[in-house]
This record gives sequence, structure tokens and C-alpha cells, in this order.
Amino acid sequence: MPREVNTEKRLADIAAATVRVARTAGAQAVTIRSVARELGGSTTLVTNYLPSRAALIMNALDQGRDRWLEERRAVVTASPPGERLAALIDWSLSATSDDSVLRTLILEIVANARVEPEMRESLHRESVEFQQILESTASESGFADARHVAELLYIIVRGAYIATVEDPEHWNEDRVRSVAHSTISTLPRRHDATQMVPPVPSAE
Repeated sequence: MPREVNTEKRLADIAAATVRVARTAGAQAVTIRSVARELGGSTTLVTNYLPSRAALIMNALDQGRDRWLEERRAVVTASPPGERLAALIDWSLSATSDDSVLRTLILEIVANARVEPEMRESLHRESVEFQQILESTASESGFADARHVAELLYIIVRGAYIATVEDPEHWNEDRVRSVAHSTISTLPRRHDATQMVPPVPSAE
């Protein structure tokens, strides 16, 4: 009688192996074969659950996204309304656990979005969701034009992912957070926003 397999656990194991491959050899090295080898089995160990490289990468990001959603919710709700956007900026531009590796996988999706329909759709969904969260949080923090703030922050955060890969020594976390806070601090808030604007941290 075949042994019953816990699908959720297997997908989590595959995601962890995907991250390990990306960490040691780079996002471009993530393939069904390399991940199966990392797991110590044949390619069917992966393809029984994830039929393509796109699905493999998206599975790793989905596992990370579940953690991100919980962390993001906790960070935002723990802050006073007027400071929630600042807290979201700090969280978005900080790398803990496997965040830096997962961001390289996001860049891999961006690089292949034109030729991979699955990746393109996944990227679009994640992009829309993140912008919506930025806009709602900007509104809670009292900014007069929450959509403009969200669009500006989206570009800054996404650009930071690339900059920290290109030149991590210069574009360290403190510097990119300082740029984001300095930019947002110049934007007007509604007259009914009574919370004080949090101080802009220095990159020095």
C-alpha cells in the first residue's frame, strides 16, 4: 500500500530546497532538476506537485508570502495609525530569514515575465496586492493623496530590491530606508491627520 504523502508539507519542503539552491547558486540555477537533487530524489519528486520551473519558483514565493502577510499585518496593526506607513516601509525594506533570497526569485519572475504567462500573472497579482496595501496604509497614516504615495513607494521598494543586489554595500538597509522615509516625509497629509510625522532616520 503506497505511503500517504502530506501535500502541504511536501510543497513546503520543495520551497525550502528551492531557496537553498537559489542561495548557494543563484536564482538562475533554480530548475526542477537542481531542486530534486537538493531533495535527494528524482525529478518526479518535484513534478508530481509542480509541473514547471515557473510553478517551482511561485511555490517558493507563495510559502514566503504567507509568512510576509502575517509579519506585515502584525507590524502595521501594532503601530499608531499615523505611523503605520513608516512601519510598513521599515518592514518592506528589511531582510530577515530568507527574504533576500526570495527577492532574487521575484527578480527572476520579472526577468521571465514576458515569456512565462504563469509568472506574468503571478507577478501582476502580487503587484496589485502590494500597491493596495501601500495605499490603504498611506490613507490610515493620513496622507492627502494615498494613491500617489503608494505608487511612489512601490517604485522605491521595488527599485531597492534591484539596488541591494547590484551594490549591497552602498545600498544597505539603513540607506534605502532613509531614502524612502525622506521622500515620503515631504508629501502632504490631510488636515484631519492628527498624528505626528515620525522622524526621518539617517543613513549614516
